[in-house]
Amino acid sequence: MNPPITHYKDEVDETTKNLVNQELEREAKEVQAEEPVKLKELPVKRTDRKQGSSSSIVNAFRQKMATSTTSVSLPSAGKSVEFREISTAEQKEMSKIALQSNSRADLMYCAMLSLINKLAVDSDFNIRDYTEFERISVTLNLQQLNKINTEIKYTCTSCGKENTYRLDTPKLLRNFAKSYRPDNTFDIGSGGRKFTFVAGWPNVGAVEDFFKAYYRKYDNASNGVKESINNLSQVEYITMFLKQVTVSETSDPEDSVAADLEQMPYGERVQIIDCLPQSVVFDDDTGVVARVIEEFIAPMNKVFKYHDCAYCGAEQEGQVANLTDFLG
Repeated sequence: MNPPITHYKDEVDETTKNLVNQELEREAKEVQAEEPVKLKELPVKRTDRKQGSSSSIVNAFRQKMATSTTSVSLPSAGKSVEFREISTAEQKEMSKIALQSNSRADLMYCAMLSLINKLAVDSDFNIRDYTEFERISVTLNLQQLNKINTEIKYTCTSCGKENTYRLDTPKLLRNFAKSYRPDNTFDIGSGGRKFTFVAGWPNVGAVEDFFKAYYRKYDNASNGVKESINNLSQVEYITMFLKQVTVSETSDPEDSVAADLEQMPYGERVQIIDCLPQSVVFDDDTGVVARVIEEFIAPMNKVFKYHDCAYCGAEQEGQVANLTDFLG
């Protein structure tokens, strides 16, 4: 259909204009009488799922990945536990926590416990019911199972240069399993009294309470104070290996008092340790800290072997035990 005439030249007579306009009106009526053209609607796939829910294919992938599990042996517990692999989303979340918290020990520790429980196939499994030995063992196994960051980097404390070495996780796990020590009882005499201690690997739940309580001091502290807090927390961590303490008079063994430290809240536990003579706790040769280090910490440290700086040859402590080395 042509466009309507809106302008006429002077030489066009009135009759011609009328004829043209009549023809235009007729054509307009014909067009209005015609059936409108219907466009064919293309089928549109619709889903009934709620906003934010996952599609069937996403859920299928999740289910498939959840069936990929591996058994982790817990040597000191005499059992094995099934764990699934760490997902990419979970690894991202751990890295995010490490960055946001500047890899602060207490926050990373709690995050790692939550991750371990999430990865356990048995929903009743709770790493907090086990000891620090199992917690470290599971962490190492997860590092191996998920092939996470076997290349370890550290800064030489002597020359300040960056070093890199590759972690032999299978060998590390074998040696770590051999480093397990059962609970040990020992006596220390001081000031006419006998102090009897039962020492062993601390419960994970107790260590978590220790971290939460101890690092409350950390948030608003200056950098210098933070360094002191970190150093003191290492000593406090060692005393977590003390499970029981009994103090008896040498002249009258029946005159005694005992404390089951494992069953005490962290605050009361610290108060009991603080009551003891400092020589009993800190003597370089016979003190509690020295005995715990010799019996439990030293065998573990030998597993996380020392490394020599590739540039200056200075001996360095192994950097293996840091959680961000595994999940960063």
